[in-house]
Amino acid sequence: MKTLKGYALAGKSESRERVENDFYARDPKALDMLFAAEPFGDGDYLEPCAGQGHLTKRIKELVPNAKVDSIDIVDRGLSGVIVADFLEYETEKRYDYLITNPPYSLGKEFVEKGLTLLKDGGKMAMFLKIQFLEGDKRRELYKQNPPKYIYVFTKRMATFNNGSEVDENGKRWATTMCHAWFVWEKGFTGEPVVRWI
Repeated sequence: MKTLKGYALAGKSESRERVENDFYARDPKALDMLFAAEPFGDGDYLEPCAGQGHLTKRIKELVPNAKVDSIDIVDRGLSGVIVADFLEYETEKRYDYLITNPPYSLGKEFVEKGLTLLKDGGKMAMFLKIQFLEGDKRRELYKQNPPKYIYVFTKRMATFNNGSEVDENGKRWATTMCHAWFVWEKGFTGEPVVRWI
């Protein structure tokens, strides 16, 4: 199985170096948009790419009774984070919800691992490029475990390189890529529904 440590990262930018460990944090606004479109309630949450806590902290604000476990491969100062490679992480605990912005190069592996940590009927949301719909390697994943919903952003959602909201010139990050929230429900076997947010 591929792991984040030692994995050759693909898709290097022409204009700047790729961020170490693919640390492209998610603007919490993207989570607000997901929660407005899709119900998430009290329960046990897992954020396996917690970084500095952009999503972890927002989950706790939106769902005050949520119990959130946070994992990251590097300690970036988030209180209570479990420092571990998610793809190698083992626990007997099962979660009601898993929400994350995984490294795109390991998206398929993160989905497969995440599904094993969900309770039956549990829900997992992954923030991914729309191109995650493509590829022969993902065909079997979608055949065995189709997402229930795909929420496509109608406006571009830039990531925060190394957790910073602005670039080296003090400007907010921008992107030409289209992203979506891919939402799985453990046990779902129907056809995915595409919606726009």
